[in-house]
Amino acid sequence: MDETIITLYTGDHCIETSAKNEFKSLTEKLLTCDDEKECEVLGEKLELLRNFLENSNFNALRSSDERLAGIIPGYCIIYRDQKGNAKIKLIETIKTR
Repeated sequence: MDETIITLYTGDHCIETSAKNEFKSLTEKLLTCDDEKECEVLGEKLELLRNFLENSNFNALRSSDERLAGIIPGYCIIYRDQKGNAKIKLIETIKTR
């Protein structure tokens, strides 16, 4: 089973924008990568994130939780299920006060 995970912060943006920003960041890192193992890990993360971006219903995700809508801060992870599909799991809520 693929153990690649990506941690995303939401609160400044919704889950879709956070995922797109991370995709851009990972792409830039991969383009300047010179370590074979690091490049492999970055490539696996990019593929996972691409799958998530292409196959997720972001309207449903945003309406399911305020953290995914970017209304309140939180963290989530993107991972692959046993079938290899990208899935999301909320892992933390940040108290602002």
